[in-house]
Order: sequence, then structure tokens, then C-alpha cells
Amino acid sequence: MSTQPKAKKITISKKKSILIYQSLLGASLLMLISGWRLGYSDDAEAVARESVTISKVETGEFSLKVEGYGSLQSINKRLLTATSNAIVDDIKLKAGAVVNADTVILTLKNPQLTAKLRQALAKLKNAKTNKRQISLQQQREMLNNESTVYELESESEIAMLQVDAERTLAKSGIVSGISAKKNELKAKQLQKRVLLEKSKLAKLTVMQQEALAIQDDLIAQAQEEFDVTKKMVEQLSVKAGINGVIQRLSLNLGQSVSAGTELALVGSLSPLVAEIKVPQLQAHLVTVNMKAQISTVNGQITGQVVRVDPVVVDGAVQVDIELSQNEDQGENQSENQSENQSENQSEKSLEGVKPMQLVDATIFAQVQQNVNYIKTPTGVNEDSTVKLFKLTEDNRAMLVEVKFGKASGQIIQVLSGLKAGDKVITSKMELPDKTTKVKLSS
Repeated sequence: MSTQPKAKKITISKKKSILIYQSLLGASLLMLISGWRLGYSDDAEAVARESVTISKVETGEFSLKVEGYGSLQSINKRLLTATSNAIVDDIKLKAGAVVNADTVILTLKNPQLTAKLRQALAKLKNAKTNKRQISLQQQREMLNNESTVYELESESEIAMLQVDAERTLAKSGIVSGISAKKNELKAKQLQKRVLLEKSKLAKLTVMQQEALAIQDDLIAQAQEEFDVTKKMVEQLSVKAGINGVIQRLSLNLGQSVSAGTELALVGSLSPLVAEIKVPQLQAHLVTVNMKAQISTVNGQITGQVVRVDPVVVDGAVQVDIELSQNEDQGENQSENQSENQSENQSEKSLEGVKPMQLVDATIFAQVQQNVNYIKTPTGVNEDSTVKLFKLTEDNRAMLVEVKFGKASGQIIQVLSGLKAGDKVITSKMELPDKTTKVKLSS
């Protein structure tokens, strides 16, 4: 009787122990699951790895680059304008044609100018003819005056001989003294006339020389008028003036042009300058003599900044970059390329370069050593602080604050928040607000 209640008590005690053990085990499992959720899965968002872009922080030489775009222009240009009113008679070449200095681009027609040239030529010939006529008249006049002087000199000599002879006879009484005096007076008058005629002859010579000089002036004026008109007529055949390419020509056959109207623009093929527009916010980084790289359809060409426009137009500043004549592309080639390959590429790049060609440019503003940098994340601007997801070893990413510096092309400086070798998600993700962790799934 007494043993049965005791056995029953033992059974009940065992059941209580089992229940307590199960309760403790359940509580432990619950705490373990809650801890796992709190530590790992409470705010981690699952993101497909292939849907994001992951970039690695690099360290090394950082070139601060300023990107821009523009076109190539000739340093040497020649603007051809009409020198007179005319009509476009023939267009021999169009824009884009390569020309020499004496190549005729187009011809103009001006009948009035042609008639004026004929009149100028006739005036010139008439002036020269008049000079010849005056010269002949002067020669005839000189001959007449010289003949007169010669005759007077002969008469004077004869009179003096007669005076000498009569002077002796007058002393002997053979000739009257009065007659001798008359002949002596006549001889003196003849001598004075000779002197007078010689004086007139000398003055006549000076006057004739002056008359010829005046006629020479008239001929020179007529010649100048003829030369000017002839040059204007010759300019109706419009020549390029320099070796190069026709950059602009927008005329039509039969079109009337007035003096000063633009006919064509010709630019040299070399040397060339790239007129590049860079953003206003980066223009302060660019100075004269900085190196640059011009991207053309045929390759890369190096250059040097020669001018920075002080004026801002439409949020951009124009920078002039002169293309190098002796290209050296070695700086921007990979280390395993040979020097000969670099030179060949440079020559090839220059072959197809022409004025007015659209190009892109990269200006190397500054070069810094041992700089951390990364491919610019989506939506990140230079000199800004943003939060990015940094990858951890367990295929997860945690949100960290990163401070960025200057941007250069497609890369940007990392000032703090990341170190070399760190990997971050640089693409934009659609995540709930306050997400601090993500899990990358395959």
C-alpha cells in the first residue's frame, strides 16, 4: 500500500523535469534564432551580384584631367572678299577642296570694270604719245634756237673782223670814223644778242625738262590707274592665296556680290590649333603650356595649351591647343609598346587631320603621386561626401561614408573612408530607406 504512492510521485517528478528541459531547450532555440536575426538578417537586403557594378580602390599616379570638345582650326587663314561689285560667273571648287596659293577657286564678272580697264589703257597710251609729241616739238624748237644762236655767232664774228679791219683804215682816213663806229656798235649788239639767245636756250632747256617731268607725272598717274584697274580685273579670278583647304564657300552661280562681300575662307592644313570648350567650373585648372591629348577619328595627337579665353560663354571657356608638329605618343602608350610603334601611330594620326574636324580633348592639369582613386560612382560629384556599400569577406556589403576629391575623366580621388584594395558598389541601387547592409546573391 505504501509503495504505490511513492512510485507515482517519482513519475510525476520525471515528467516535470522533462517539461522544464523542453522549455529551456525551446527558449534557447528561440534566443538563438532571435540573435541570428538581430545580428545578420534583420536589415540585410538581398541584391543580385550581376545587377550591380563593383569597383576596386586603386592607388598610384593620379592625373587631374580636364575634358572638353571642339574643332580643329587653321592657325593661318585667308578670308577672300570681293574687291568690286560683280556677279558670280563660275564656281570651280567647293568647300573641302585642297588648294595651292595660285589655284583659281571661282571667277566673277564685271563688264563695267572691264570697260574701265580699256579706258585706263587708252589713257596711258595717250599720255605716252603726248610725251613723244612734246619731245619731238622740243627737239624741233631746240634745233631752231640753236640754229639762230649759230647764225648770230657767225654774224658777230664777221662784224668783229670788219671792225678790226676798219679800225686801221679809219686811222688812215680811208674809211670814215662814223662808219667805223656804226660797224663797231653793230658788232657789240650782235654779241649781246648771242649772249641773250644762249641764255634763252639754257632756260628753254630747263623748261623743256620740266614739261617732260610733268608729262612723266601724267604717265605715272595713268599707269597707276591702269595697274589698279588691271589688278581689280585680275581679282575677278579669285585665287586661294595660300596652300591649304577651302573651309567655307557659300555662293551660287549668278549671285551678285558687292565690294567687301565674303567669297571664301581658306585655311592652312598645318599648323593647326584645337579650339576646345571646357566646363566653367574646371577652367581655373587650365593654364598655358599644359600638355593635352586630342582624340581624332584616326587616333590620339598630343598638343600644348597656348591660350585660355578669359570670357565665359554659355557656361564654357574656350581653350586653344596647338597640335605638336613632332608627335610623341610614348607617354600615353602602354609600357610594352615599342617606340617605333608609337611614332608610326603619330604619323598615321596626322595624315587624316583637317581643319573644321570635330575632336575631343583631354588636358593634363596636374599629376599627383600615391593617390587613392576609384571609378566615379553613379551620381557622385567631386569634392563631395557620400555613403557607399563596401564589400566584406562574407559576400555582404556595409554602408560607409566616403569623402571624394577631384574628378579626372572617369575616375575620382578617394580622400577618406576607403583604402587601397577596398571594393565598393558604384552603381545605383533601389533599396528601402535606412538600409545599411546588403547581401550579394549569385
